[in-house]
Amino acid sequence: MESAQLNKEASNYYYQALLKKPEFIEARDALNRSGGQVMNDYMSTFFNESQMGNKKVAIDTYLEAKRFKETMNQVSVKLSIPPQYTEDFNEIKKTYLLELYEQGLVFLDQEDYESAEEMFKEIGRLEPDYKDTKKLKDIAYIEPLYRKGVVALENLEYRSAYNAFLEVLNVDDNYKDSKELQKSALDEGIVTIGLISFENATTVTNAQKKAEAYTLDELNTSQDPFLKVIDRTNYQQLLNEQKINLSGAVDESSAAEAGKLLGVKWLLGGSLLDYSQRTGKLTKVKKDGFKAYKVKKKNEEGEEYYETKYKRTVFYEYKMKNSSTVSVQVKLTSLTSGEIEVSKILSKEMIDTIHYYEYEGDGSNLYPSEDGQVDTDRSAKQNLNKLLNGRKNIQSVETLSKNGLKDVSVQIKSAVEKFCYYYVK
Repeated sequence: MESAQLNKEASNYYYQALLKKPEFIEARDALNRSGGQVMNDYMSTFFNESQMGNKKVAIDTYLEAKRFKETMNQVSVKLSIPPQYTEDFNEIKKTYLLELYEQGLVFLDQEDYESAEEMFKEIGRLEPDYKDTKKLKDIAYIEPLYRKGVVALENLEYRSAYNAFLEVLNVDDNYKDSKELQKSALDEGIVTIGLISFENATTVTNAQKKAEAYTLDELNTSQDPFLKVIDRTNYQQLLNEQKINLSGAVDESSAAEAGKLLGVKWLLGGSLLDYSQRTGKLTKVKKDGFKAYKVKKKNEEGEEYYETKYKRTVFYEYKMKNSSTVSVQVKLTSLTSGEIEVSKILSKEMIDTIHYYEYEGDGSNLYPSEDGQVDTDRSAKQNLNKLLNGRKNIQSVETLSKNGLKDVSVQIKSAVEKFCYYYVK
């Protein structure tokens, strides 16, 4: 065993050497010797294992030998497997595959799907197109999932059923009645929500309509298959007729009737509580600084050189801050019971600030002042340069409010999705 390992290591060493230098004759001769010994070791192990009836080990040893032979061929070292070993391998493989196939069928009959799948996987590893192995392997894998889906559906666990059938259909989109059962799970478990008018508790005219629009857009991006949102078109008159008040519980019979007429089971409404905007004032402050300049001088030998001098100058500092706050109270009301299922106040404050310097001269020659003296510290100069190149355009309060509404609508979607996830098991 130790000798065989040493031969493999030596062969790999010479192989790597030939990859780097194909004309290395000494390495090629050495690889022919060590590689030939490796092949002999493989064939010896193959023979012994096959004689002891260890078909899997014998087959894997032969295949490893074949891969070694192909690898050595990449550096033009020709190794061979004696024909009699190839004949023995084919016969052993044929017997082994048949045994696996028959045992897999037995496991299927016994409904031991996990063991059956292992048998057919092993067949697929050695011969992917062997008989109907692929189909049987798929059955061994998806039949337990199919049964899991059926049981979940019977137990009214619609999400679990849907996901089980989804896994089945990802493997075989025509397996039994999986499509129909998955659709049934979805139809039975669907959470249909009607989005109704938001109230406006602010002084900003029609601001609530923006909240409604962003909420609808965001809800429509949900990836939850059980969440279905219907626009509020023509809802309000019907709700008024049914005397549904989203501020609390309502009469169960009228609520249920309204739900039947609307085709929804829940209503999502809200109230825009805050839509405030604060536009800041651009402040301007005069700052003292120093301007660098060069003065030509001569040394004692009469050679010219330049000395850096500084003189006082001024530049200006600008600051501004805009902000907005958006706050929405949302309620998800059951039309079956009239109870409020979800009630949250969701808020977002958006802030944007600008801070920059302006200088009429060349900013590369400008230095800050510290206690009335020029500050040539590197970090101080870097900070000054950063502010000289600072952003001067500030986001408008309208843009901040818009982004705040978008953020709140994401929070609303998250709250609704959480309800849907826990409602539909």
